[in-house]
This record gives sequence, structure tokens and C-alpha cells, in this order.
Amino acid sequence: MLLQDCLCFQLASLSRSMARHYRERITPYGLTHTQFFMLLALYEEEGATLSVLAEKTHLDRPTVTGLIDRLERDGWAVRQADPQDRRSFRVYLTPKAKEHREVLLRIYHEVNGRLLEQLGVEEWKRFRTLLERLGFGDDEESSTPL
Repeated sequence: MLLQDCLCFQLASLSRSMARHYRERITPYGLTHTQFFMLLALYEEEGATLSVLAEKTHLDRPTVTGLIDRLERDGWAVRQADPQDRRSFRVYLTPKAKEHREVLLRIYHEVNGRLLEQLGVEEWKRFRTLLERLGFGDDEESSTPL
């Protein structure tokens, strides 16, 4: 009964299951689910800095740097120096990423929609509220739930 009552274990299991649903659809594009979510962040805010992308995706800066390195290597994104701050870089979508935007967003909406159908609108709102109360979605430096 220990694992059944462990919130961390249950959320991790759920996360792995949900990631598998995405992986099944995005693997043909050569993307991991984490790279896929980084592309979604760039579709929302092209030209974002690495710090902004880290904040949007709740990942640490070195992880974001590695993800952008791989997206750049595979032709999905390109880094350009920030004209206002020479120490900073902004990340832009390549023609390849723009060409695949519609299909990748469709995959997101289909998979996410299928998962949300399991809950319904009201349960999803309650679940999000509970996650926010527990501190999920906050950055690491804000208050922790424990």
C-alpha cells in the first residue's frame, strides 16, 4: 500500500504514461517528448531567451541549453545573439519547425484532448487547482509544498 498512497510515485507513473502517448506520435519526427514540449514553448513565444524558456517549461537552464543544442543540431531551432543584450541568446524556429507546426500542434491537441476527456472540464479545473496548491508549476525557488 505504500506506493499506492505515494503522491510522488502516482504522479511519476502518470507522467510516464502520458509521455508514452506523445512519444508514439512524435518519434517519427525524431523528437523526444521533452524536445516536443520545448518546441511548443517556442511556438508560443518564438525568439524567447533561454531563461524565459526555462521558466516556461519548468526546467533548469543547463537542461534547456542541452535541449536547444539538440534542436539546433537536428534543424528545428536556431540561436541568435540578443541585439539588446550581447550576453544573451534568443531562440528562433527554423523553416523545418515552421513547416511542421500544424502537424505537431495537431498531435498536441489530439493527445492532450484524449487525456482531458478522461476528466472532463470541471475535474480538470479541480486537478489543476490541486496541483497549484501543492506547488506544481511554481519555480524551484518559490515555496515548496513540503
